[in-house]
Amino acid sequence: MIKFFIFFFIWTFLILANSLAKNSYYEKAIKFFNEKDYNEAKFYFEKNIVFNPKNELSYFYLSKIASINNDKIQEKLYLDSVLVLNPKNEDVLYRKILIDIKEGDFARAKENNLVFSKVCKALCEKKDEIIKALLSNNK
Repeated sequence: MIKFFIFFFIWTFLILANSLAKNSYYEKAIKFFNEKDYNEAKFYFEKNIVFNPKNELSYFYLSKIASINNDKIQEKLYLDSVLVLNPKNEDVLYRKILIDIKEGDFARAKENNLVFSKVCKALCEKKDEIIKALLSNNK
């Protein structure tokens, strides 16, 4: 019986420690991101993803870091990862549309705009901006 309680105590401790580590990595990453130390932020966001692969915010911040570093391939991969986890993330859809327009992929931009138009809540005022960009670049 004592062995059971010792096992239970150790197991509970390990679960709590793991949970705290997950939060700690994300919090450290945000701290470094806000301080503009993007290499350290990237390291901790990636570490957070190892422990919490469904944390869409970590992927989103990694896409921002990739954008800052002008790594368009990584930026798109991270944005796609967010959309796999949450296809209705309007911030990510908006950023994807802007990237598509810059790259001249107007068909994909229109496709993403249809989804964006259906799910937008906070960024709905951006719809007109997207439509103008599509129309002006599509000529």
